Amino acid sequence: MRLEKLMALVAFSGILETLPIIASLPLLRAVFLGHEIITLGAIESSLVGYAIALGILLSLRFFIGRKAQYSNASERIALLTEFRKETPEEERQIQKVNFGKSVQAINFLLVGWSQFIPGLLFTLLGLYLSPKFGGITILIISIWMLIIAKIKQQQDFWHAKGSELAKKIDTLNAVELDELHHYRLKAAKWDATNKNLRELVIISSLIVSLVINNYLGMSPNFDSILIVIVFLRGLQQLFTAYIMSQQLSGLTNFLEKV
Repeated sequence: MRLEKLMALVAFSGILETLPIIASLPLLRAVFLGHEIITLGAIESSLVGYAIALGILLSLRFFIGRKAQYSNASERIALLTEFRKETPEEERQIQKVNFGKSVQAINFLLVGWSQFIPGLLFTLLGLYLSPKFGGITILIISIWMLIIAKIKQQQDFWHAKGSELAKKIDTLNAVELDELHHYRLKAAKWDATNKNLRELVIISSLIVSLVINNYLGMSPNFDSILIVIVFLRGLQQLFTAYIMSQQLSGLTNFLEKV
């Protein structure tokens, strides 16, 4: 499968990963409250009709998700098989690490892409459904991004220090090896900080935004639960895509354009 088709497939699969979760909320609410009619803005649907539509969406999610994951895995397996069959053993041993990193880089690229597209889509949907709430949420996220940028600077700084020494690792003395160990630990600490900020950043931003919106007065058509969850899921997927991009940034040299 060509890379463009594979990326389109995993992006569509990423959208369908989230859409049924959001679409199920009105049905769950109607069942819980014993309502026969489900209302989404100006659209009304019977409970049975909505349940059938959700069932179709869930089936589509299963088959498309299965296809996307299988295609991703089969392409990587095919690459590994071709590498083993067509590369002489001596050269294979030399290139084994690099090839493994190339396959890993492709996986990070596809996983990140499958999160970025639906994350962007659902964040924009949240902005459309409630521009005021969405605008305040994005403003708070932007403030967080300044903090994340500072963390990223520290992360890159210690990775760069470690990479400089690692290039001549075979000639390092004991003191320099201790320095390399220290740099790698520092980089690992900032990596862990960066990658585990997701829930803190997103949930705190949504809560603060809700407080500000309540103080300013919500718009009359604000369906808080649905819109908050649309934003929650969209921002989660965008942050996951950011984490994947961090993983990929160290492996870009191992990606080849075919």
